[in-house]
Amino acid sequence: IMNISERKKILVCEFITAGGYAAQPLPESLVKEGMLMRDALLKDLNELGQYDIVSMHDSRLPPAEMALKSMLVSGDNFKSIFRQTIQEVDFVWLIAPETGGTLLELSEICYEAEQAENGPVFIGSGYDTMLIGTSKTLCFEALRDARINTLPVHAAEDLLLPDYYQKLISQEPLSWVAKPEDGAGCEGIRLFSSLQLLRDWLSEDEAHLDYLAQPYQSGISASMSLLCRNGKAYLLSCNQQHVVCENQQFKLTGITVNGMTAYRRGFETIARKIAQMLPDALGYIGVDMIVNPQSHRIEVLEINPRLTTSYVGLRQALNTNPAKLILDCVLADQFLMPEFSNHGLAQHTVEI
Repeated sequence: IMNISERKKILVCEFITAGGYAAQPLPESLVKEGMLMRDALLKDLNELGQYDIVSMHDSRLPPAEMALKSMLVSGDNFKSIFRQTIQEVDFVWLIAPETGGTLLELSEICYEAEQAENGPVFIGSGYDTMLIGTSKTLCFEALRDARINTLPVHAAEDLLLPDYYQKLISQEPLSWVAKPEDGAGCEGIRLFSSLQLLRDWLSEDEAHLDYLAQPYQSGISASMSLLCRNGKAYLLSCNQQHVVCENQQFKLTGITVNGMTAYRRGFETIARKIAQMLPDALGYIGVDMIVNPQSHRIEVLEINPRLTTSYVGLRQALNTNPAKLILDCVLADQFLMPEFSNHGLAQHTVEI
């Protein structure tokens, strides 16, 4: 056990619970997922016995029990408290949604702080990966260029052009999905039974212009949890997502970590291609996919360069401490993924 003086300070900042929404109403589903991720990570870090954990909390929520110290955030002072706190720690572990460019903006604050003398080490990916993870359009273009199967995306403003719309109508799939360009999770995703209904919805409100549209693809909602470093990928788990659609809106109700191991080989191939496509991806990356159970075709929907809710079930599924794996991947001089025998890859369902 280390002397207390040798312990390093680590800030664990999960944006939703840390007060990122302190000036607006708290979205219940995101608070729940955020708390699950934050507390699972704090438990794993505490077990390592090497870190004094600092956290932040929204004034409407209790502070995290497993943090040594938690900074209270109210009103719109999240960013100033975040900037101040990262000056006082050795490591920053950020979990933030892509929505509104939040993940990218906070990562940039961390990159800047890291440049300073004795600046904190950022446990996360480089700028290009964060940028591609934040923009669904950029992500689509990168996946297409890397020859990874993905679904086409159409900008809302293009769909409002009569010629563009007519061309799509002629090859129209039955259902369409509208997604915020920089959304996180299922937030804001809507299902439409025809292109005409989608177009009507897009044209009724200017706020919809930062949406994009995709043909709806039925299949099994899936994700994978990866570690990435130097253009290499290490697959941690193949997950099944339990998604329901109510009133045209999608909702994630749970995840079975390692519920998709039958597709492991296909997932590994995609993981390798993604790591080559994103050479500055570092640490944990989540990838959302849709799997066609008949043809076994796998299509990548989005890349999340941050902890995802699947993290919550990794410890039980792998029978090891996932925070240690991620820290080793980011910080160790050389990284070797430990061997997990197939018997050690258990399934674990996380209810949300």
